[in-house]
Amino acid sequence: MRKATETTRPYRDSPFGAPKGLREISPHWAAGVLLGGLGMLAFSGTLPATRIAVPFFGPTVLTCSRILIAAGLSAITLLLISGRCVPRRDQFVGIAWTGIGIAVGYPLFVALAVEGVPASHGAVVIGLTPAATAIFSVLRAGERPPLRFWLACGTGVLAVGLFALWEGGGRIVPADGWLAAAILSAGIGYVEGGRVSRELGGTVTLCWAMILLAPLAGGILIGAALSRAWSPVPWEAWTGFGYACVISMFLGSVAWYKGLAAGGIARIGQINLIQPLCALIWSALLLGEKVSWPFFATSIVVLFSMAICLRSRVRVTDRDRRVDAGEQENAGRP
Repeated sequence: MRKATETTRPYRDSPFGAPKGLREISPHWAAGVLLGGLGMLAFSGTLPATRIAVPFFGPTVLTCSRILIAAGLSAITLLLISGRCVPRRDQFVGIAWTGIGIAVGYPLFVALAVEGVPASHGAVVIGLTPAATAIFSVLRAGERPPLRFWLACGTGVLAVGLFALWEGGGRIVPADGWLAAAILSAGIGYVEGGRVSRELGGTVTLCWAMILLAPLAGGILIGAALSRAWSPVPWEAWTGFGYACVISMFLGSVAWYKGLAAGGIARIGQINLIQPLCALIWSALLLGEKVSWPFFATSIVVLFSMAICLRSRVRVTDRDRRVDAGEQENAGRP
């Protein structure tokens, strides 16, 4: 099978070539950047949408509803996809962790956090997610970014962290604990999903992750809905609810995982450095939250950091060699 995203030519960052057992991920990553960018834009509206919806639905109802609606869309999508759509037994563990990370942990912890802090504050702290994604990609996905990648990633994370301290008046609030848990959940979900997407395809991976979680989410949703005192839900809250369930949870995630599989988990994951800045713009436009001058300074640093990360040549170990996920998904063959 043609491998469109892998090359065996010498590793240019070393005069001795690529170390034994490692292959270099090709710099032809335009498809991964485009898809990852679309996913990031979808994710950037998650915090403002959650901030609008969670007072009327509650964190548990909102989280479980996201899973169930995404599972319904996933079932329809799998019926429309031709070829192999059933994962192997060994792939279900990674798929399960994908769902737990992005569909349970991340939205639940974010919903709990934005009950106590503005969406803009949460968006900035969530900007630390790319660092967690890069670390997990080394531990779990066999990727080996070069030194300049880590320096650029660290610079971007430092800029986001300083901005968070500035916005928080130099202190950490209790809700930051929930946001830290959300960061870890997202990092795990992104990496595990990216690993399986290399073989199964991004769309199929996400669909199965949602379907696996649907029975549990349905039971919890019924209990939470019956025990909650409901009040009239305005159209703004329904809009935020729909955005979080359809665009953020399903459409954005499909694009994101296809991008991770095409361009590399560690590298494409750095696109999320822009997510806090986009989320701040949404928060200002939709929620009237203030955007201060350090926002623009942080934006410049983050953009330069992300550009360096995207241009870095990332190696991957032979045991986790990259395959053309697009071919896998279209042809339905391993």
